[in-house]
Amino acid sequence: MAIQNYEVSYLVSGTEYILTNVQSINVSCGVQKQLDQIRASTASVTLRYPSGFASPIADLVPETEILIRNMTTADIYQRMVYRGYITNVSVTYGIPYNTSTSVGVEDYLTIEIEGEFARLARMNADDYPMAAGDLTTQFDDARTEAGVGMEWAGSSTTQGAATTISGTWGDWLSQIALTHNARLTEFHNPPSGPYPAGYTGVYLVSPFSRSTSLLNFDSVQTATLANQFQIFDQITFHTLGDNYYTEVTVVPESFAEQTVVKAGAVEPLRTYQVNTLNASTSQALDYANYLLSNYSEPVLGIASVSCLAEAQKFNKLDNGTSFGTDAYNAQLPHYMGEETRVVFRGQTFMCIIEGVTMSATPAGARFTFYLSSSELNEFLLLDNAFFGKLDTNKLAY
Repeated sequence: MAIQNYEVSYLVSGTEYILTNVQSINVSCGVQKQLDQIRASTASVTLRYPSGFASPIADLVPETEILIRNMTTADIYQRMVYRGYITNVSVTYGIPYNTSTSVGVEDYLTIEIEGEFARLARMNADDYPMAAGDLTTQFDDARTEAGVGMEWAGSSTTQGAATTISGTWGDWLSQIALTHNARLTEFHNPPSGPYPAGYTGVYLVSPFSRSTSLLNFDSVQTATLANQFQIFDQITFHTLGDNYYTEVTVVPESFAEQTVVKAGAVEPLRTYQVNTLNASTSQALDYANYLLSNYSEPVLGIASVSCLAEAQKFNKLDNGTSFGTDAYNAQLPHYMGEETRVVFRGQTFMCIIEGVTMSATPAGARFTFYLSSSELNEFLLLDNAFFGKLDTNKLAY
């Protein structure tokens, strides 16, 4: 396939300006391991800046919005790869400098970018008294109070504890994610729903409400436009100590801590402790039992697959999310929590996308998808073709 043509621009008062001489783009979304704490997506862009010393681009300052598109993609509604906000700008000035033309041929500008969650992580909640209730209602209250989009993508009956949010809204979201083993995605202007254009924010996606990705992977080139299988040239399996524990302690803010131990476990125990916002002692105990059931056996499973965009018959690496086809939605921040299939040496492995990185230069683009195996996601999901089989999956909480 042809080299992918990525375009970087910045947005000021609704007007978009294209940056030229881009040399590299790096994007990182999600996490690498299932129990890693949620974090904001990040990106960096490096470009030649030959006229910048004499005529700097004044609008490239923190909080300016940056857009990254794949202009090779045929579908205009899926060109948006990533969007975020400038967090830092640095310039490397080279030698020589032509004083007569005010051109520095070796001058480079690097723009560091962060996603929606980073803004919430800086937004003080001012001791907001969050009332106990279902998470859907709590997120409605948080969104109204903060003025930034926060959505719970899960059951409307899932309960959250009362708490005073003394830190930032990001702190509260991190605790909710830990309490419910949720994934973080970031969005801008969702394609449907009761929200206005330009509405931005984050989703916390329940592990029990995940969607099926349009993106799947194979080790041989069998991709068609319909099934969107992408060929990978690197695959890693691992069994991580970070995903293996024989004792779990859940410490809810307002209730007694709950500790469960694997039957027959030999000391020294491998202990996982998590501070949560469980709504009751019984919910905390259920969660502890779920965590122990999920992580009490070492699992050798797929950790990552890596793909070259130029190796694809039909490149869908940066536009295969099932989230939607809205022109303003970036694709990469939406992959987290989606189910995907990996075909390797005649076997099909079901996995969950935990994170994705992209590295692009004028010579090509590489995408690495960080995955968790089905063994770490084997709770029963009704009406799910793979995880909905009775007597083959673990019960959730």
